[in-house]
Amino acid sequence: MDDLGASTPFLNKYAQKVSLCRRILRSIWHFLSKEPAKSIHALKMAIAFTLAFLLALIELPYSVFGDHIIWAIMTVIVVFEFTIGATFSKGVNRGIGTLLAGLLAVVIGELASLGKGIVHPIMVGACAFITGAMVTYGKLWPTMKPYEYGFRIFLITFSYIMVAEYRQSDPIRMAVNRFFIILLGAVIGISVNVFVLPLWAGDELHEIISKNFNSLADSLEVCVNEYLRGAVLERVPTKILMGLAADDPVYEGYRSTLISAAKEESLATFASWEPPHGRFWKFRYPWQNYVKVGAILRHCTYSIVALHACLRSAIQAPVQVRSLFRDEIFAVSQACALAFRKLGGQVSLMQKSDGMAIMSGVHRAVEQLQESLYLRSYLLVRPETGILEQKLTEELPLSVIPEIKKSEVDMEVAGRFNPTALGIAVKPESPLELNRRQYKRLYSWPHREVDDYKFTKDSVLQQKVRVLESASAMSLGTFATLLVEVAMRLDYLVDAVDELGELAGFREVVKEQSNGPEQQGEENGTNHSMFVL
Repeated sequence: MDDLGASTPFLNKYAQKVSLCRRILRSIWHFLSKEPAKSIHALKMAIAFTLAFLLALIELPYSVFGDHIIWAIMTVIVVFEFTIGATFSKGVNRGIGTLLAGLLAVVIGELASLGKGIVHPIMVGACAFITGAMVTYGKLWPTMKPYEYGFRIFLITFSYIMVAEYRQSDPIRMAVNRFFIILLGAVIGISVNVFVLPLWAGDELHEIISKNFNSLADSLEVCVNEYLRGAVLERVPTKILMGLAADDPVYEGYRSTLISAAKEESLATFASWEPPHGRFWKFRYPWQNYVKVGAILRHCTYSIVALHACLRSAIQAPVQVRSLFRDEIFAVSQACALAFRKLGGQVSLMQKSDGMAIMSGVHRAVEQLQESLYLRSYLLVRPETGILEQKLTEELPLSVIPEIKKSEVDMEVAGRFNPTALGIAVKPESPLELNRRQYKRLYSWPHREVDDYKFTKDSVLQQKVRVLESASAMSLGTFATLLVEVAMRLDYLVDAVDELGELAGFREVVKEQSNGPEQQGEENGTNHSMFVL
C-alpha cells in the first residue's frame, strides 16, 4: 500500500506530461493541415540549406573557394523567400549589388593606393564617406524602394572589399571568389524554390483578390439581415476598434479586405519578377491592375464599415419604421451581394462578362429604394404619426398620401373657431405678424408650424423622448443612403474588373443557344427572378 501511495504522484506527473505532449502534437498537426504552404516552404528551405552545406562538406568546392563557402550558405538563408517572385527579387538585388560594389571598391582601392603615406588612408576614408551618403540617400528615394535590399548588400560588400584592399595583398581574387560563391548560393536558392513545389506570388495575389469579393458579399448580407431583423448589439468592441480579430461575422467579412492593402502591393511587386507561368502566360502581365481592383474594393468596403457602425449605433430606428422599407433595402443588399459574387467569379475564373448585365439588377433595386424613400420620407420626419400612415399604405397607393394629408390639414383648419362668422370684430394683423405666421408654416412637409417644435409645454423627459424618437427614425435614412452608396461604388469596381480582363486577356464566356421557346422562357424567368426579390 505504501509503494502504491508513493507511486501515485509519479503517475500523475507522467500523465500530465503525456497530455501536454498530445496537446503540442495536436496543435502542430492542426497548424500543418491549416497552412500547408508554410510546411512546403519549410521543407524547401531545408533542402536548399542542406545543398549549400554540401559545398563545405565536399572537398573539391572547399579547396577552390575555401572559407568563402560561408557566403553561399548566408546567401541561401537571406535570399530564400516564401514566393518565387520574392526569391528572384532578392537574388537579383544581391547579385547586382555585389557586382557593382566589388567593381567600385576595386577601382577606388587601386586609385587610393597611388597615394603615398597618409594620403592613402585619407582617400579611403573620404571615399567611404561619400559612398555611404550617396547609397543611403538613393535607398530612401521613393522609386528605389523595391531595390532597398540591393543597396544594403552594396554597402556590405563595398566595406568588406575596401578593408581587404587596404589590409590584404590580393583583394581582387577575394572579390571574384566572393562574387562567384554568392552567385552559386543564389542559384541554389532560386533553383530549389522554382523546381520543388513552387509557390507563385501571382497565384497568391489572384486568390486574395478573388476571395475578398465573396467576403464582402457575405459581410453585406449579414449586416443588412441583422439590421432588418432588429438585432440589438453592443457598442463597437475594443477588438474591432484596434483592428484585431473578433467574433463578429460582419467584421470578419470585411476585415481581410481592409488589412490586405500592403500585402497586395508587395505581392504585385514580387509577381512582376516572376516568369510567365500557368494561367498567367502573358509577358508583362498587368499585376498592378490587381492592386487597382483591390483599392476600389476597399473603397466599397468603407461604406460597408459605415453600415456596420449603424448596426452597432446607440441610436436605432424602431422595427416598425424599418419594416416600411424592408423589401426595398433587402432587394438592394441582395443585388449588391450578387454583383460582388459575380465579379469575384469573373476574376477567379478569368472570364469576361457584361458589366451592364451585372449592374442592371443593382440599378433597378436602387431606383425602387430611392422612390420609396422619396414617397415616405415624411414618415422619418414625423414618426409620431406613423400609425396613420401605416394604415394608409396598406390600403392606398403611395402617390395619394400627400393629397390625403393635405385634405386632413384643410379639414382641421375649417373646423377651427372663426370669430368673424359670429360677428365679432377682429383687429387686423400687422405685416410683421403676418410674416411671422407665414414663416412658421415653411420648411416642413406635411405643413407643421414652428411652434409645434417648441417644447415649452412639455416636461424635460417628454422633450428628450421626442428628440430621441425623431433621431431614431431618421437613422434609417442614414442606413439606406449608405446602402445606396455601396451600390453606386460598384460601378467603379465593374470598370476596374473589365479593364483587368482586357489587359490580362480573360477569355470570353460563350453563351449557349436555347433549343426552343420553352427553354428560352425558362431562362428569361430565371434571370428575372434573380433581381426581383
